[in-house]
Amino acid sequence: MRARVEFRWPDLEDRGTLFDRGHACELLEIYAGPRDGEGEERFQLTVCTPAALAERLDEHPFQIGRHWLFVRELRPDEVTRWLGERIAALEAPTWTELAEKIGRIGEWEFEDYDDGRA
Repeated sequence: MRARVEFRWPDLEDRGTLFDRGHACELLEIYAGPRDGEGEERFQLTVCTPAALAERLDEHPFQIGRHWLFVRELRPDEVTRWLGERIAALEAPTWTELAEKIGRIGEWEFEDYDDGRA
């Protein structure tokens, strides 16, 4: 099984191209589902430039880097193309296993979900 994906930059949608590409820290949402099936689930990560990270560290000296992607400049089309290629290369026998692999890139909305049946 492989995934189909769609990307959304919720905060950039309002601003369009009005942001500093060299100093940006933006949420990226990845909506993915089985390529040959219906439905989708949300994964998200923060895409951040070194300048924006340095500013964040000035405010809060400790940052955990899980589900972060660091880029020299924020170029949304290049980021989504690069991530799309990586996700397209992932394969697993079931959707849950594939979603867990995608979840290594972006936080899966069902990460650590426990349906109580265990």
